[in-house]
Amino acid sequence: MVENELVAVMVPKHHLSKVYGFIAQLESASPTATSTPTEPAEDTGDWTSARVRRMVQESPQAMRDVLKAMADKAGAWVSVHDLASAISDKPKADWNTVAGVMGAFGRRVKNRYGIDKMPFEKRYDHAAHCKMFRMSKEIAGQVLQALQNGQ
Repeated sequence: MVENELVAVMVPKHHLSKVYGFIAQLESASPTATSTPTEPAEDTGDWTSARVRRMVQESPQAMRDVLKAMADKAGAWVSVHDLASAISDKPKADWNTVAGVMGAFGRRVKNRYGIDKMPFEKRYDHAAHCKMFRMSKEIAGQVLQALQNGQ
């Protein structure tokens, strides 16, 4: 078998991000890997201002748009539909687009920054039949500052 040959492995969906994380750890242990190291193990795992700046800097435009939409309405619940409307480079974005953006972001948060929690809250609103997101005023201020500084 060739060393870099890929194989398909069936994984329960609820374990998929853990499997991706494990693979990322294996790859970062490889001497040929070129990945960004996670935060130090002794870190508290909180969203520090440096981590927020890094998160904004390393986010693709769609995620920056989503973060800005939440930050602009700091402390308030924002629907997935509002977040989809905020994605500037995808005018036909919908809840599924936001789900993809959030999925990639979630993997990055866990694997690159070594954090188990997002910089915002999320819940499902049964009355509105959609997911809702809320960013604290503290994180929102840091996000807006990083976006303004071109991070």
